[in-house]
Amino acid sequence: MTPFDVPPPAPTIAAEPPMDEPAFTAAGLAVPVPPLTLDQECAAALARFRRQPELAALPVVDGDGRVAGLLERGRLPPAGGGEGGGMPLVSDAMDPHPLLIEGATPLAEIGRQLARLKPAALVTGFLVVERSRYLGVGTVTVLMARSAEQTELRARQLEEARRQAEQAIRAKTAFLANMSHEIRTPLTAMMGFAELLEQEVLGPHAIPLYREYARDIAESGRHLMELINDLLDLSKADADRLELVDGTVDVVRVAIGTARLLAERASRHGVSIATEVPLDLPPLRADERKLRQMLLNLLSNAVKFTPTNGVVTLGARVAADGALWLSVRDTGIGMTGEELGKALEPWGQVDSALARAQVGTGLGLPLTKRLIELHGGRLDVVSRRDEGTTMSLVFPAKRVGRG
Repeated sequence: MTPFDVPPPAPTIAAEPPMDEPAFTAAGLAVPVPPLTLDQECAAALARFRRQPELAALPVVDGDGRVAGLLERGRLPPAGGGEGGGMPLVSDAMDPHPLLIEGATPLAEIGRQLARLKPAALVTGFLVVERSRYLGVGTVTVLMARSAEQTELRARQLEEARRQAEQAIRAKTAFLANMSHEIRTPLTAMMGFAELLEQEVLGPHAIPLYREYARDIAESGRHLMELINDLLDLSKADADRLELVDGTVDVVRVAIGTARLLAERASRHGVSIATEVPLDLPPLRADERKLRQMLLNLLSNAVKFTPTNGVVTLGARVAADGALWLSVRDTGIGMTGEELGKALEPWGQVDSALARAQVGTGLGLPLTKRLIELHGGRLDVVSRRDEGTTMSLVFPAKRVGRG
């Protein structure tokens, strides 16, 4: 027999109630079983049990409506079985210490209290109260049914949240794609004309300073184009729409070429770039453009946080497990664990004098992390404050060729 197997009142909650609604607390489980009083004889309780065989116990309250105990069916003497032929009082036969659950208690906490405080209540049930005043009887049967309902509702809400998030990401990606196209078109023209002016294709400038202005315009345009590309790639990665164009990549050629590309920019900041790339590295199955983009991001970030006269080293090796490591090591300011976590978040930037002196958006490292994970690898970071940072692209062995 299930205890208090009485159907609960018809629910009046909304179709999608919040998780903190009374329906998902002890108050929502309370079945208003009429209570007994302390001065009643057990004969009255016995009559109730006969009329309602589904009841396992009856609540007992005092004159102020406060819970006094719980009278279980099994604790009643048989009819006429009391000493002297009479029936004892309810107060003599009841359990004076039933399990009391406050009405605001969440469903998950009810189960913990049942197991910890009074396991016998799994059979007899528990009493739902509000400041010790009786509200109703709760049963494990109703608790399980309501918990299943809550789980189903949570699953629906999570699915709806996921759907809305995906829709928002798709809308953001489409917006960025459209905006990037609209910005690229005039920007390309601006950069082209700036380069024509810089190179004095149509004749020398009357004022030489104009050539430097044109160079600044072209450089700013290239930086803006890089930002647009990073924004679009990061947005595609968030929407799982960033695809790889795999091919066989000559790692040595790409690595050394990338280091040379940034050498001039680094020298303007008083930083030198060294390479420690073995010439016999095996080929790599990867997206060459994205590999170059990842190395550029790591190298430019290292240059940015390395003070004058510092060194940034690009190295490569094949580990014992066959994985390919491409590492960028600097002699810069390093990062704490908290700063590293911030740097790996989109738009996150380490707050330092060097960082404030450089131009940056905080997109490079998060995008690099997404790109290496898209290759099935990982971004490995070792950094110590004031000792420098080593960031490594770790490609899995299955992407590393053997000849």
